Amino acid sequence: MVATGVHILVGLALVMLMGRSRQPEPYLVAALAATVPDSDTFVFRPLVELGYVTGALWSHRGLTHSLLGGIIVVALFSYFGPRQAAAIGFGSHIVLDSLSGGVRLFAPVDQTLYGLSVDWLLLNSLTSAVAVPMILGGLLALKHDGEYRPPSFRSKPVLEWFR
Repeated sequence: MVATGVHILVGLALVMLMGRSRQPEPYLVAALAATVPDSDTFVFRPLVELGYVTGALWSHRGLTHSLLGGIIVVALFSYFGPRQAAAIGFGSHIVLDSLSGGVRLFAPVDQTLYGLSVDWLLLNSLTSAVAVPMILGGLLALKHDGEYRPPSFRSKPVLEWFR
């Protein structure tokens, strides 16, 4: 299981890498869409424990981790921001969870668990180590966008460069 914070970091990093928008909506939509699939742990679990629903469809990484769930999430969040950001946030969550145990990608039609089983701590560490520098680099690029001017080699004599 990948930590929720890592899902948010990866979604934000991917949106930053692909869009670098100055508006907050793409980042908010991506972060929220990246967290929605894990809502099954607190929405469906009580229903299963009380006996209202049964089966793998209502378990963790079931319906909310499926392509159908993704279509619904992207459609809902596209009202608040770009649907590409919602798709990136949701999709990155599904990809990471498929690497750390699997997801029921075609639920409710197919109950098969698709994915690999990589150690979750290793996966969290690696994705965080990649996502955090991407976000920081993107923020720096946004801050200095248009401000950076490459140094002119004719502005100073060569000997002054070494002082």
